[in-house]
Amino acid sequence: MYALPFILFMRLHRAALDARRKDRTWKFLGWSAISGLLAAILIGCLLFATVILFATGLWWLGIPLLALFLIPVAGTLITRHALVPLGMYRTAFWIGHFTSVEDSDAMALVFSAWALSHRPSTAGEVWIAARRDRRRPLGDAEVVTTALLASARGDAAGARQLMRSTLDLVEVHPAVRELAGEWLACDAAERGAWHELAADAAAARFPATSLTYFLEGVAAQRIGAANAPNASTLYARWLFAPHRRATAQWLTPPRVVSNSQSVETVIAATEPAPDRAPLPRAVAAHIGLAHKASASELAEAVGAWDAALADEATRAWIARRALELDAPLGAAERALKDVTRAVTDELARIADGARLGAPSGRGAVGNELARRLRHGRLDALEQGFSRWEARSNTGQVLPPIDEWREWIALRVQYDAAVTAGGLDLRRLAFPHAYKMGNSMSAWLWNTRSEYALSHAIFTWLLGEALAVGDTEAIEMLTRNSRLAVSTRTGRVEFPKS
Repeated sequence: MYALPFILFMRLHRAALDARRKDRTWKFLGWSAISGLLAAILIGCLLFATVILFATGLWWLGIPLLALFLIPVAGTLITRHALVPLGMYRTAFWIGHFTSVEDSDAMALVFSAWALSHRPSTAGEVWIAARRDRRRPLGDAEVVTTALLASARGDAAGARQLMRSTLDLVEVHPAVRELAGEWLACDAAERGAWHELAADAAAARFPATSLTYFLEGVAAQRIGAANAPNASTLYARWLFAPHRRATAQWLTPPRVVSNSQSVETVIAATEPAPDRAPLPRAVAAHIGLAHKASASELAEAVGAWDAALADEATRAWIARRALELDAPLGAAERALKDVTRAVTDELARIADGARLGAPSGRGAVGNELARRLRHGRLDALEQGFSRWEARSNTGQVLPPIDEWREWIALRVQYDAAVTAGGLDLRRLAFPHAYKMGNSMSAWLWNTRSEYALSHAIFTWLLGEALAVGDTEAIEMLTRNSRLAVSTRTGRVEFPKS
């Protein structure tokens, strides 16, 4: 009978948290306040009951009472403000089991890795990884745990990539996704990537914690978004967020410093550059790529080389030099071909390093560079997908998280190549990616029972099939991507029509 009010308050507390996760308006603060009030009532009742038990000599009942009922309510607060700063990953692991009824191992792993990321140790990473690898099949908790371990090693880029990859998984632990979103928000704030943070907020990619909600408001202010909160609203978000001493710096917008130019600088900038002959202009543009290899600089260098090598004055100069050096017949043409090959080699290396597409040049250098980039990137993609799919035939089995990381690495390689190569390269690359990916995904589903991983591959392939207009692949992948997926958080069904 006495437990009924406590159970009621617990259910109301959970309902308030669930409602907060679904909103990013003023209701977020309202549900946060209700959740905090209910938590305070629960903690107050527990402390009162514990004091009574101690006063009546039943202290041996008071201790387990606190452990069983206080930790589910305040476990996240205890972890955030005590266990994580101290790096107590083992304690955080056991506390995590009490914070969730459904699949408590998920929060246990994530809490443990969260604590370890603040005080890294090799022994701790091995301890957590061993428990993560025992979980089958792969889900979002394992991916976020691995991301936090990568963060502990100082690999922020790898952690960022893994955190974002959870968006492809159908298994959803709301508390795990909240922590992933908070990590990404803090990471973006540290890097000053306000547009990235605002885009995540606008798309509601991750459910927001109070800290994430505050940083999203800061991002909206910094980029001048139409829905940016005013000063009082941002202050209210800050009051609800943890770590207020560290985040107070974001309450004040940065002062805009005018970067006015002197009259002399403006005049110098508007003066036209002296005309150069085509060959010196091409050499100067090529040297400039060593300092800044952007798409526009690459296009300028390619265009300059195409113009220089087609210029009659350049050809006449090379022919004259061949005569002066008493070179054999045809040496001038061979020299032009050698220069074209050497320039193309260097520009291809620069384009690959900067992940740039082939400019729309139509000369000797532009055409050869486009051909080399297209075929080189296409060959690299096909080799990568073939090596990946070959494991389904050889029986080489990797742990689920390593399977996921290999797939993500292939995705990154594919996206970089088709972004640089455009739709033409995408259409050439897709058939091989579809054949290998479909085979590998079927093996992961049927043989490995890695349903969430397999579904993520099918879904990505379907998106690519739609982009290139492959009707046969669209029909096959639509059926595969709508298969029901069993996860620890429930069976995920998809509409058949």
